[in-house]
Amino acid sequence: MIVFGILFFNSYAQNIEMEFPHFAGKAYDFIIFQGSSSKTLIQDTIPKDGKFTLRIPKQYAPYRGMSRWLITGTKEGGGLDMLIPGHDFSVSCKEATPNDHNIIYTENKEIPELNTLYKRQQEIFAKHDAMLQAIKSFPKKDKNYSVFEKEYQNQLKAYEYFQKELNQKADYTANFLRIVNITQGIGTDILDSEEKRAKNIAHYIAEDLSWEDLYTSGHWAGVISSWVDIYSIVFDNSEEFSSDFEKISKKITDTDQYTDFAGRVASSLNRNGKDNFIKTIAPVVRASGKVRSYEGSLSVFISGIEGSQAADLEITTRAKEDKEESLALKISDLPGKGYHKTLLVFYQSGCGGCELLLKELPEKYESLKSKGVRVIFLSSDKDETVFRNKVKDLPWKDVYCDYKGMDGINFKNYGVTGTPTMFLIESSGKIILRSALLEEIMKKL
Repeated sequence: MIVFGILFFNSYAQNIEMEFPHFAGKAYDFIIFQGSSSKTLIQDTIPKDGKFTLRIPKQYAPYRGMSRWLITGTKEGGGLDMLIPGHDFSVSCKEATPNDHNIIYTENKEIPELNTLYKRQQEIFAKHDAMLQAIKSFPKKDKNYSVFEKEYQNQLKAYEYFQKELNQKADYTANFLRIVNITQGIGTDILDSEEKRAKNIAHYIAEDLSWEDLYTSGHWAGVISSWVDIYSIVFDNSEEFSSDFEKISKKITDTDQYTDFAGRVASSLNRNGKDNFIKTIAPVVRASGKVRSYEGSLSVFISGIEGSQAADLEITTRAKEDKEESLALKISDLPGKGYHKTLLVFYQSGCGGCELLLKELPEKYESLKSKGVRVIFLSSDKDETVFRNKVKDLPWKDVYCDYKGMDGINFKNYGVTGTPTMFLIESSGKIILRSALLEEIMKKL
């Protein structure tokens, strides 16, 4: 159960007058949410009279979203999750154990409204689930079956009416409830299959979701990851994903929000090994003009792109006394005698997809050689022993590691933020294919 505005988890604010006399002397943090990040605005101690003010700096005001007032440095913990409505308000509790009955909010009707909406929704779900279980358990000939069926349909209609109410409200409380629902796999309709629910949620995210409200909800990363998973795992449909991505790109006008959005999408696609999805949306991201800097996960949209010129490699070797030496390898020189293509493989020991690739690729190595493909392994391992043990039995000798993880120069130059990632490169140095799947590489040869 989600309980908003009560004890022991989160909190957010604008200019909030607080009065909690029983918490005097306790240290606290005050936090608001900005996309993938949480901003700790205040770290202080509650004075003897229990009265203090939580202030939001000018750069975030007027803030409308969720916040967290968190008691720190004690075994008991404690705190509040608060919805900040974009203006000043006050909160007080004269009791030693705060709860949703003794916490008093002044000039903030949104928190009680949110709790009321959530309770109404839970009542509908409880009745729906009970009636669904009944019609599954009783035969249609049973005298009570029609009663159960009628009440089941009533709850479907009740949820439909409830969603219409949320549409009419269209305020932060209504939007936030739907955002929380997405994180729990709940859409705007009660549906009987995972696929239908996924389509319903994906449609809402692309068409109706308030991205400004999501940005301050504390669920930014979770909702975006869920949306990416729907298309890249459940449906595996890059065409529809690209279409919805473009719709969302037009809706998010703030450059900070868009940069965060594009970066979060890239991270999720990298995690799922969906380089083909990245390829379809990269032109949209670059054409948007809303990304300030293509660093970190965003580098996949400009580096290592199919059709572009591959970067030269900077190979690090460790000589005696652990001294590092650098060797430059021109990409145009890599094929060498008997080869006319290069397969660059970026990997990390221990990642599931990489371990599978390390089993599959040696089996295909002779086939790759016969097709004139030179295999080069580039590791993101930081431990030399781990690296050496992993590559010692591989049938090719071109294995390298700079021991800097994803911060290695080659990983950055090729925009690799997730492993495994492979690049098939022709003799001229042009990237033919970027993929996480060996099957796709083999089909391209």
